[in-house]
Amino acid sequence: MAEPRFIEPLLKSTKHRMSSGNESGNSRPGGPMKGDNEKNRPAWQLPPGVSRGTWDYVHEVSIATQYDGFHHGHPLLELDRNLVMGVADEISSSQGIQAGVAIDLACGTGRCSIPLAEKGWRVIGIDLSQSMLSEVATKKNSDTAIAQRVALIRGNLVQMSFLADQHIDMAYCLYSSIGMIQGRNNRLELLRHVHRVLRPGGRFIVHVHNRGTWLRDPGGVRRWLADWWRSFRDSQWEFGDRVYAYRGLPSMFLHIFSERELKQDLRRSGFRIDRWMRLNRTSSGLLSPPWCSGLRAGGYIAIVQKA
Repeated sequence: MAEPRFIEPLLKSTKHRMSSGNESGNSRPGGPMKGDNEKNRPAWQLPPGVSRGTWDYVHEVSIATQYDGFHHGHPLLELDRNLVMGVADEISSSQGIQAGVAIDLACGTGRCSIPLAEKGWRVIGIDLSQSMLSEVATKKNSDTAIAQRVALIRGNLVQMSFLADQHIDMAYCLYSSIGMIQGRNNRLELLRHVHRVLRPGGRFIVHVHNRGTWLRDPGGVRRWLADWWRSFRDSQWEFGDRVYAYRGLPSMFLHIFSERELKQDLRRSGFRIDRWMRLNRTSSGLLSPPWCSGLRAGGYIAIVQKA
């Protein structure tokens, strides 16, 4: 099926658009990045911000093919999807437009991209997993109208220089996908790219998990102290980093935030915080009452605006 035509002015150049080399690490769906055996790349060849665990995750086909079933019924995925749809309606109403242009960062299987396109929005889905993009492609190509509203790019969220400035009305990065980026400077690079591509007044929605809940878990205080001490001894380790076994993968990486850390990063990247949502322990709704949120909140959702 032909590529959606709306994508052309949103990309800087053919060189950036089609690149699959070391500069951007991005390509259109349909083929791997350069290299016959990219899954087994040595650590020094991995894209910026991508840990070995994340690299293994995006190359495990079953993660994508079983994604929808595995996460079916998760309350956070229902909550954040409804939030994205609500913010889209707010933007359409305030700007007097029927629909805008959005970027779904780490789009997965398109759980937000497809519903947003059904509302008339044009959506760019970006993910490092070719298998995830294949799942989205199957869904979107079942409807000709939707297929022309959803464009897919395989890419690393840290390296989005291929996107043109100030063409996007809304961006979102959900389910703590920003936490899968290793290194604070790399996470800040993502936020700066988002700020750059948003139109003035454009909105960004981001979710993270809260590391304060560790203190309430069995052995949590010891784990907190060990993690804090390691961040001083190991230059590659930051307070909040976690490596754990996940669905057959031995070393899944996730950075878990504090409220202060995320607020600092958003403001340093040029955003103004419009709405700050503290979620309950199961992330099924807002924390109530909101006291001691640093210890009690399961995570945070920020809705911010390009200042």
